[in-house]
Order: sequence, then C-alpha cells, then structure tokens
Amino acid sequence: MNITPPLNRQQSPPAAPFEAFEIAQVRAHQLVHNIPVYTLEAGEQAVIRIDFVIGSGSWDEEVRLAASLTNRMLQEGTRLRAGREIAEQLDYYGAYLQYEAGADRSGMSLYTLHKHLDAVLPTVLELLFQPGFPLAELETTVRNHLQQLEVDAQKVSSMARRQFMKSVFGEEHPYGYQTLAEDLKAVRPDQLARYHKRHYTTDNLTVVIAGWQPEAALAHLNKALAELSPCNADKPIREHQLQTAAPGRIEVPKAGALQHALRIGKPMIGKNDPDYVGLKVLNTLLGGYFGSRLMSNLREEKGYTYGVGSAVMSYERAAFFTIATEVGSDVSEAAIAEIVKEVSLLRAEPVGQDELDAVRSYLQGVYLSNFDGAFALADRFKDVHFFGLDYSYYDHYISTVQSITPEQLHALAIKHLDPATFITVRAGS
Repeated sequence: MNITPPLNRQQSPPAAPFEAFEIAQVRAHQLVHNIPVYTLEAGEQAVIRIDFVIGSGSWDEEVRLAASLTNRMLQEGTRLRAGREIAEQLDYYGAYLQYEAGADRSGMSLYTLHKHLDAVLPTVLELLFQPGFPLAELETTVRNHLQQLEVDAQKVSSMARRQFMKSVFGEEHPYGYQTLAEDLKAVRPDQLARYHKRHYTTDNLTVVIAGWQPEAALAHLNKALAELSPCNADKPIREHQLQTAAPGRIEVPKAGALQHALRIGKPMIGKNDPDYVGLKVLNTLLGGYFGSRLMSNLREEKGYTYGVGSAVMSYERAAFFTIATEVGSDVSEAAIAEIVKEVSLLRAEPVGQDELDAVRSYLQGVYLSNFDGAFALADRFKDVHFFGLDYSYYDHYISTVQSITPEQLHALAIKHLDPATFITVRAGS
C-alpha cells in the first residue's frame, strides 16, 4: 500500500522555471458605422463573450451618479419592452449579461452560444441603445442604494475607504467623490436619459469579441448594428483637477467601535509611467501577497489583524497607492507604527535576494494565470488598449519581474514611498 507522506508546511514547494509563451493577440476590424471591433480566438466550446464598451464613465458626468445609474437602469427595460420580458428571453437562450460602470468606461458584456447570436444580439442592442428609464424601477433602485448606504455607514472599513479616496483625489473629483443620500434622491429619469443620449452612441462604442470562432460572429453583429442609426457623441471634454489633502492623519470617529480601519497611501504614478511595473514588484513584496512583509509582521508576528494588503491602482487619468487593514482599536496606533516601520525598512536597505526570488516566482505564476482562457486574454487586451498601450507592455512587465534587482527596488522605495508624504485615515476612533 502506497502511503503519501504528510506535507511539510514549513517548506516551500520548489519553484518551477518560468516558460515564456506567445500571447494570443486580437485582430482589428471595423464594422458598420465605423465601429471598431477586436476579436480574440481561444477555447474549444462554442461560447463567446461580446464586450460592448462605452468610452464614458463618471468622469463625464454633469450630474452625480448619472453614469452608474444609467448603466444600472439598462436592465430595467427599454422603450419597447419591460425588463422582465427581456430577461425571460435571454434566459430562454441561456444568455447572460454583465453590466459595468466605472470612472472611465461603462458598458455591458454578453455571454452566449454561437447558435443563438441572431436571437439575442438585437435584444442586447435594444437594451444598450433604447433604455426606457421607467420611474418606478428607478425609485426602487434608489431605495436599494439608500439602504446599502445605511449599512455601509456602520462599517469602519467603508468609512475609511470613502474618506481615503476623497482625501487622495478631492471631494469633487470623479475618482474621489463618494455617493451621498442627497445625490441619490435628486436623480431624475430625464437626467439619465440625457446622459445616455450624449454618451451611449455608435461613435463612442468599442466591441471586443472573445471565445470560440469570434470572427464568425462578425456577420451577426454587423447585421444587428446596421439596424441602429449612426449617432455622434455630443459630449464636452471635461477636466478635473486633483485636490489632494495634505499628508498626515485623518480621524473618522465612530463611537464604541471595537475595530479601527486603516487606509494609508497617496497619489501615485500610473500604468504609463516607466517606474510602474517595478513599483508593482515592490508593492508585492511590501503587502501584495500572503507572504508579504506586512502580512508577516501584522498578522503572523503581532496578531493585530486577519489580513493586511497594499496595492498600486491605476485609473486612466490618475493612480494611487494604498495600504489597508482592520485591527483592534487597542492596537491601531501600534499597527500604524509597524506599517511605517516596514515602509521605512524598504527605503533603508535593499531587499535580500531570496525574498526577491520568492516574489518573482509568485508574480510569474500570477502572470501565467492572468492569460488563462479566452476571456482572460480579452481582459488583458482591454487593460492595455484603453490606456493607449499595446502588448509590448506585457513584454516589459515580465522582463522587469525577471530582471529587477534589489538595488533598483531600493531606489524605487526611496523615490515613491516616503511615509512623510502619506495620508493616514483611521476610522472608528
């Protein structure tokens, strides 16, 4: 009888060598109304995803919440049919829709079988371009959002996140403003209809098709799009200035809180900056994975928290660095001190080679998983395309991960991670 020896959880598994691979790339097409379409073929099942990407988000709002609520209301019916009727039709064909509204872009994604394209595509375009914005459904949506706001108002994690984003970007900036009850109550259907008319247009649309034989879907899509009237976006170029708070401590009180939520960080360089990839490696070492320095210190050694993490997040027009955790109210000062200590250590001396090699192995594994499957490949295309980049970004990324030195990481820490420039938000104090 073969007996499998017990796992030695104190010993890391051996790291497998990274094997380079060729990234499957999109093919560009142009359909009716000059709509750009990108196809990416991968997979063996007759399933595809079609992303309809609108090049506008909260950045382009004239009325707060117009972008998110316009997108949310797409699923509530059109000028021709009720939302329930459309949902039943899509369910019948096994099709599924996801909706997305962000700061820079909005839209929806269709998951469907090839054989049902002719049946579902006209319905999807009806939802996208002919929403009805029914008042009763909008009122229900607003009530649900108000209830969620009340719940979030009791969570120190939400309190800290909201204050941190407002402090980093500014209360009026689209990346920094936070949903308020009065904003929700003020929204009217005509405001959403006006936002939709201005931004959900054929010349503000990009389509990405990924999956099995995506180019076979082009004729179906072109046929459905031909039913639309061409429309040009009538949107002004909107500019927003950062209004970052001064570095230092911001206290968000909550009486009787047993935990404090911490958010520490600052505005940061974005994806288009030459230092960005190296900074991502440095961030991983600091707090970007389970074996990071912050996790080892605050969780494993001190027992202050169940989890702590750091991240460098890039929007299209700005970016930020953040450290986030929730700790007991009695140890929050000590936790802040330990976080500052770990950042300061990165600035004081280069990291060890063994520690850097562990981070390399982790990031190479994540890199491989990020390109696993047709839909992941399409997401990676969008991750560079809408930033004005191309696939050479990924060559630069993996090359940097494999070659960056402790000395280079040390220089990046000195340049970008000075604790004296951090905004520290503590909620629950």
